[in-house]
Amino acid sequence: EYRTPTSGSFFQVRRRDGTTMAKSASLGGTELPFPADDSRTHSSTIRLSGRPVRLINFPYGSVGEEGNAENKREQGFVVQCAEDMGDQLDLLGDFRAVLVGAVLSVMLLSALGGFIIAKKALTPVLDISETIDRISEQDLTRRVPLQGVPRELKILAVSFNRTFTRMEEAFNRQKRFAADASHELRTPLSVILSQSEITLRKERTAEEYKNTLNAIVQAALAMSSTVRKLLTLTRLTADKVELKLETLDVRELINDAARLLRPLAEQKEVGIDTSQMSASLLVHGDREKLLELFTNLLDNSIKYNIPGGRVHISARKETEFLVCEIKDTGIGIPESALDKVFDRFYRVDHSRSKEIDGSGLGLSICRAIAGLHGG
Repeated sequence: EYRTPTSGSFFQVRRRDGTTMAKSASLGGTELPFPADDSRTHSSTIRLSGRPVRLINFPYGSVGEEGNAENKREQGFVVQCAEDMGDQLDLLGDFRAVLVGAVLSVMLLSALGGFIIAKKALTPVLDISETIDRISEQDLTRRVPLQGVPRELKILAVSFNRTFTRMEEAFNRQKRFAADASHELRTPLSVILSQSEITLRKERTAEEYKNTLNAIVQAALAMSSTVRKLLTLTRLTADKVELKLETLDVRELINDAARLLRPLAEQKEVGIDTSQMSASLLVHGDREKLLELFTNLLDNSIKYNIPGGRVHISARKETEFLVCEIKDTGIGIPESALDKVFDRFYRVDHSRSKEIDGSGLGLSICRAIAGLHGG
């Protein structure tokens, strides 16, 4: 094997002083490099005729205790074995190229796959964004479609739809509020203008002027009452409402409200019963606002009652709440209207609205006051 001149395997035997004793035919006219005075077995990679070769030196022969250093060097020898590494390095080079190509291909495919997946995943997000962009004050009916939306984004889409529904309801309430407010204020304004215009067309008697002024005053009072209640409701529903909190007895508040409205009750021949109230009913609240709450409720119970009717007021403590009930023998509220009675300007019986004073804001104010007190 080593005699073959074209073999990729080489050997060479040298004395320790570097003299070549023998070498393989594959070395031809070249020799393997020899590290003088090196008695260790070691390996290294060298270049032989331009080719990469792996070389290892094996020192042989024992040196006794006797003899000088020169004799020690002459005794023993070193066997040098080498192997052409060109094919292995070429294979490693090919493997490196394949590995780099494979890594680049995987990175490219991963990037492409990630782009496709991201695009597919973001498509519902883009659809949601486009839908939101199309929603405006003029068109609040649009909703984010839930078909084909991934489960992770469906929760977000449902939340958006719920928010848009609340916004639409709020805008519709504002529109109805503006329309109803305009309607409520237009009637007394029309009375004031018509009475004034008719009276000014010609000379009138003192009695006629007096009647006209009385009509104007009544219309102005109605308009003033509506505006006052609107302002009250606006203050109560503001983001920051300052309550003058103090410890109050609910019985006293109810009795005060009953005292204020007793003349109206006597005029309507309606009796007020406040006997069904517990002994101690303390609450932490705003006296002025709670008094307005009970006054509005009692006012409704009297106005919408029948002649000779009764209003029964009871109050008791239940767990963390004080429960106050006001019942009357009046016309009542249809079950179909119960979800609307707290809407601003809503009145159940429109046919009787002209006969009974009111603007349809009382229960809205009551609900706002109760909400401010955690009720």
